[in-house]
Amino acid sequence: MSHHIASENKDHPHEHHQRFGDQDQHRGLDLDAEVFSEHLTAVLNLTGPEAHTIVDLGAGTGAGSRLLRERYPDAVITCVDNNRQMLELLREQDFTVIEADLDEGFPALPETPVDLIWASSSLHHVADPARLLSGAHRALAPNGSLVIVELTTLPSFLINPREVLLEQRCHRAAAAEGWNHYPDWTSVIEDAGLIVAKSEVTTTAPVTPAAREYAQQWFARFSHLAGLSTSDRHAVEDLLKRFSNNLELEPRTTRTVWVATSTRTGNNHESTHHQREPA
Repeated sequence: MSHHIASENKDHPHEHHQRFGDQDQHRGLDLDAEVFSEHLTAVLNLTGPEAHTIVDLGAGTGAGSRLLRERYPDAVITCVDNNRQMLELLREQDFTVIEADLDEGFPALPETPVDLIWASSSLHHVADPARLLSGAHRALAPNGSLVIVELTTLPSFLINPREVLLEQRCHRAAAAEGWNHYPDWTSVIEDAGLIVAKSEVTTTAPVTPAAREYAQQWFARFSHLAGLSTSDRHAVEDLLKRFSNNLELEPRTTRTVWVATSTRTGNNHESTHHQREPA
């Protein structure tokens, strides 16, 4: 559920991997939701059974918002983003939208309190996460939840042992350039006055044409990594020619999920647990 960045601040090193054409970026967000739809449903299972008002922070193309609408069909979902093109896509899907820069804090909302605040792959792009989370806490209903989702690691696709090692080297080179970099949000969430439970959800997806396209898109990004050796770069370029054919794949991903509730719920103890879905 990787959403469009909430800020265009180019000083953030982890944004380097997203500097591709808008069309490619939009397609990547939608492919992630399509390929790992069952995985994202498992993430949603960590949220509460009911929500009447929902805010999606950094909603991007609406991939996450659509899943939220499927789970909570009667809820009012407000999508927040500061990219005009993304906002137009969201309007076309009949979502209520707010144009706001999350770097400036939690946006003013037409309806509060909020039952569910959703931030998937967006918080680590915010300049002052503590300020945003404090504002989110104030906006939450007494029994409401704040859900933060991040990729634990980049998605993996390859299965051949030699190719798996190549993919791991690509991931290390990407990490060295700051891709998918974020802290453990637990203490930041707690400092905002919320009680937090941290989980991991892992799954393996079926091999579909969309999965092949998504894998190919990731390796197209990897081909631009400065830290790759010449031989690895050639190997990546060779892989790119084979994704549409019979290259063996096993798409898999893990997301870390923080589900936070207000101290106003009366539950005054810290709760941390780990959940892992079988591959």
